[in-house]
Amino acid sequence: MAGDVFGIVGSLQATVFRVERVVAEGGFGVVYRAHHEGFKATVALKCLKIPGAFTAEQREAFLQKFREEGEVLFRLSTLIPSVVRPLHVGTLESPRHPFVPFIALEWLDGESLESLVARRRAANKPPLELSRVARMMGPVARALECAHHFPAADGARLSILHRDLKPENLFLAKAHGQETLKILDFGIGKVRSAATQMVGRVSAEQGALLAAFTPAYGAPEQWLPKRYGQTGPWTDVWGFALCVVEALTGRAPFEGDAPAVMGACLDEQERPTPLALGVKVPERVEAAFRKALAVDPVQRFHDVGQFWDEIEAACGVTTPRLGGGASLGDSFPPPRDVAHRDAATELDATLRNPGIERLPQLTLGLGPPSLAPSPARLPVTESSTVGELEDDGMRISVMRGGSLDELAYAAPERFPRRPTPELAATPRREAPRVRRSETPSVRSVLSRFVPGLWLIGIGAAIMIADAAYTALTGLSFTLGPARAVWLAGPLVGLGVVKLVLSLNGSAQ
Repeated sequence: MAGDVFGIVGSLQATVFRVERVVAEGGFGVVYRAHHEGFKATVALKCLKIPGAFTAEQREAFLQKFREEGEVLFRLSTLIPSVVRPLHVGTLESPRHPFVPFIALEWLDGESLESLVARRRAANKPPLELSRVARMMGPVARALECAHHFPAADGARLSILHRDLKPENLFLAKAHGQETLKILDFGIGKVRSAATQMVGRVSAEQGALLAAFTPAYGAPEQWLPKRYGQTGPWTDVWGFALCVVEALTGRAPFEGDAPAVMGACLDEQERPTPLALGVKVPERVEAAFRKALAVDPVQRFHDVGQFWDEIEAACGVTTPRLGGGASLGDSFPPPRDVAHRDAATELDATLRNPGIERLPQLTLGLGPPSLAPSPARLPVTESSTVGELEDDGMRISVMRGGSLDELAYAAPERFPRRPTPELAATPRREAPRVRRSETPSVRSVLSRFVPGLWLIGIGAAIMIADAAYTALTGLSFTLGPARAVWLAGPLVGLGVVKLVLSLNGSAQ
């Protein structure tokens, strides 16, 4: 059974939260069940384990970033009912730890999608049918679509990413006789990174790579960012598609240790689509999953709304869009490599098609981005099994003002080097044109020599014909009153001049 790490069970926190018991514990935090004395309602307190080496200034800076993320999560959940709602952000009074930030969240009764799938499998029940999955997952798809095109207060649109979608983070909440699928951990994605970086060390519990995302649901660009480019809405398309596949098949698409999962994830010949895993679906649905799970993000859906439109069209199901989050069209393929990052920001930018507004991602300046560990996965649920949980985390981050660094693309023939847009409302611009290589090809160089070579060849042919005719007849070869050789000389001279000019042009 998970222990009371902070020693707060039975205490009153932040004047209104009466802590009742521990729900779950992970490597970076503990979830407590508490009673809100003012609302007379149950809430969940997600408390973070922060290194004790923080100075007073570091604590204040960390808490400020944490509050900013809580603010964004609150605004996100206000517009999107499928996102778990935060109620308060602050610090605990703990007799065992000097600095314990926490976020209070709405309490959910029910079970995660992972639990639902596992329970049906244990009972030898068949996987969920496509029509039921389409109805159940529709609100999540529209929630992600809205988050990726989130309206800011100034009228701009921002792209808020989750980047760790998996069945454990999709919670089937039961309230008033109805079931609603909620998205968990959509909020404090950079908190653990800030905590470890402020004390100048990587978490001893996990390496930076595996802590940044859950291996079984990590997209290719999360495994190999230098090859496949930065994360973006296409990353959430991947994670969401895997969740849907698991609901349809009753098992995880990728299993095994991290190297095995990575190898399967990057195998272009074996895609974890429903049909490939033994579930018959309409061809239109199968094609949508093939595109959603393409290894190369360039070939993937860049808008989760478009992916879900294909699924719903094949199933005859319709889920309304949220708060103006209508699909804005497939985005421009993600850039390949981020060669330089500012020490205070993690670079994220969504590039759009011609005529489509750019959607900058929310990014939080939390120190050098070389580390990307994630907070603990702590489901907010009545029925959660108390025990040790894997690390996980929410994925919202915030940056106030400033510009994004220049993107250096690893594939310049496909994505030219250019600066990214400001993190603000940006006017519509045309998509960057592909810049061709300026180095001339062998064929183009030889084509410049052809006119000169032709003139020299014609002149030489006339000279040879004249010499042969004279040798055979003893007479000169003439063209009317003029000898042919008189014409041959100027032709050869002109050809030599053109050849020299062509050589000079090639050298330049």
